[in-house]
Amino acid sequence: MAAVDKTYGDALFSLVTEEDETALPDIRSQLGGVSEVFKAEPEFIKLLRTPTVPIEEKLGIIKEVFEGKVHKFVLNFLCILTENDRLPDFDRILAYFTQLYNEKLGIADVTVTSAMPLSQAAAEKIRAKMADITGKTVNMTLKTDEKLIGGVVISYGNTTIDGSVKARLEQLKAEIAGTIA
Repeated sequence: MAAVDKTYGDALFSLVTEEDETALPDIRSQLGGVSEVFKAEPEFIKLLRTPTVPIEEKLGIIKEVFEGKVHKFVLNFLCILTENDRLPDFDRILAYFTQLYNEKLGIADVTVTSAMPLSQAAAEKIRAKMADITGKTVNMTLKTDEKLIGGVVISYGNTTIDGSVKARLEQLKAEIAGTIA
């Protein structure tokens, strides 16, 4: 994590928690929406970073697009990022802000990757087990990757639990290679 991500993420998170903590979920959601706009319209960021466009015009564009659609903290935050030419750092700042948000609300982001889509019952069983392990509410993302052959890979925080058939086969291959050598 870069110092920029932490500086801006901490500043926004502190402001929201001190001034209007009840707005925290809405602000997190709106920041995610802004990120989607930036991804869908890369030319928008390019325009806001163009040195020949005066800062007043850039701020006017930000206000025209987002005013009335996002919380005032989000709008002001976007203006500050624009003024300081930090919009390219937005997604990393958002990731850090989300980390702080999750810590405060006791949420664990868990990614479950399986070879085939999981049934709802299997997904709920994994969610319940991960809630027991982490002691947190689980925000689960499900992905599929045919290369796993079977089983699941579960990632949360800095931890990965690899229960895939692919991993077991690779482990077996290494063991066999070790006995031959």
